[in-house]
Amino acid sequence: MARIADDSDFEALKRLVDNHDGWTLELSKSDTEVYTRPVPGCNFNMVKIHTEFADVTADIVFDVLHDPDYRKVWDSHMLASEEIGILNVNNDVGYYAMSCPPPLKPRDFVLQRSWLDTGPQGEQMLLSRSVPHKNYPPKKGYVRAMSYITGFVLRTNENSKTGCILKYVAHCDPQGTLPPWLVNKVTHTLGPRMVKDLKKAALGYPGWKLTQPHLRKPWRFPEEIRCPRISIDDCLDTVTVPLALPPAATVSSPKSAPSQQQSPSTPQPPAHRKLPQLKTQTNGRVLPILHKKAQSTPSSPVVEEAKFPKRDDLKELLEEKRKDEKKKQKDAKEPKGKDGKEGLKSSKELEKEAKAAAKESKKLSKAAAKEAAAAESALAKKEKKEKGLTKRRSLLNLKF
Repeated sequence: MARIADDSDFEALKRLVDNHDGWTLELSKSDTEVYTRPVPGCNFNMVKIHTEFADVTADIVFDVLHDPDYRKVWDSHMLASEEIGILNVNNDVGYYAMSCPPPLKPRDFVLQRSWLDTGPQGEQMLLSRSVPHKNYPPKKGYVRAMSYITGFVLRTNENSKTGCILKYVAHCDPQGTLPPWLVNKVTHTLGPRMVKDLKKAALGYPGWKLTQPHLRKPWRFPEEIRCPRISIDDCLDTVTVPLALPPAATVSSPKSAPSQQQSPSTPQPPAHRKLPQLKTQTNGRVLPILHKKAQSTPSSPVVEEAKFPKRDDLKELLEEKRKDEKKKQKDAKEPKGKDGKEGLKSSKELEKEAKAAAKESKKLSKAAAKEAAAAESALAKKEKKEKGLTKRRSLLNLKF
C-alpha cells in the first residue's frame, strides 16, 4: 500500500542505519562494513552497509542513484526500467526488472521512491519500497519480488572536502523457491560488489552528463519534471502488504486534529502533514504549489523552504524562458509587409542576388585564370631569353 513519506519516515531511516543494536558485523574490509540482522516474522535477514568514498561527493552519488538514463549505462543487471509517474515532487513510482544467475528467473519490482535533500553540508536520503499498481501486475517470465525497505543516507565527510559517507540498508524477499539460508549467505557478499559498482559509476557521471542532449535533474528541480501525475489510489492493495519495520525504525504517525472525527468501526489511514502538491501547466511542466505549514504537525523548514523554489522565483524564471523563446521565434521568421507578400519578394531577391554573386565569381575566376596564364607565359619567355643569353656567353668564352 503506497503512502506519501514524511519527515518521520526519514528520521526512522537514519535511526536504522546509525543504530547497531541487534546487528552482526559480517564483513569489515578497507572502508566498508557489512552488517546483518534477523527480522521477526521473516526468514530473510536485513542487510546494512557503511562505506566511505574519498573522491566522490554526496551530490554526485545522489544524482547517480536518481538518473534513470545513466542507470542504463552502469547497472549491468537491469533488464528494464520505466517511470510510471509521480505522486508529488518528492515521491514517484517506477518499474524495475533485473537479471539473475541461471537457472533462476529474472525478478521485477514496482517501487515507490521518496527522497529528501537537506541542502549543503546536510544529508541526502533516498527511501524505496514495493507497492502494487493496477497497470503493472506480475508478468509472465518474471518473478515479482518484494522490497520491504531500501534506503540510502549520504553525508558529507568532514575529513575530506571531496568525499562522502554512504549508509545503505535493505530488506528484500526475492520470492520464488530460493531457500532463505542461501539468500542470507550471499547477501552480505554481494554488498561490497554493489558499493564498488556504485563508486565507479559516480566517478564517471559528471563527464557522461555533459555529453547528454539535456542536463535536466528533476529530482532536484521540480520545474523540470516531465513524468505524468498519478493517483495514490492506483497503488492500493489490501492483499500485498509489506512487513513492518523493526522497532528501531517504526514510524510513528502524528495524531489527527480533533476536528477530524472518525468512526471507530472504519479504519482510516493516519494523517500526515501535506507536502507540496502539483499543478500541471499548459506547456507540460509540473510545478509545486506551496502550502502553509500545518499547525497540528511538526514543521519542516527543510522540506517546505529549502527544498522547493518559491512560486515567485519560478514564475520569473518561466517568464524569462518564454521571452527568450518568443525572441528566437521572431528572429527566425521572415519579415512580412503590409500586403503579406514581402517575404516572397525577399526570397526572390535573395535568389537573384545569389545568381549575380555566382556570375560575378565566375567572371573573377576567369580573369584570375587569364592573368595566371599570362604571367606563366611571360615567365617562360623570360626564362627562354635568359637561357639564350647564357648560351651566347659560353660560345664567346670558348678559346680556339
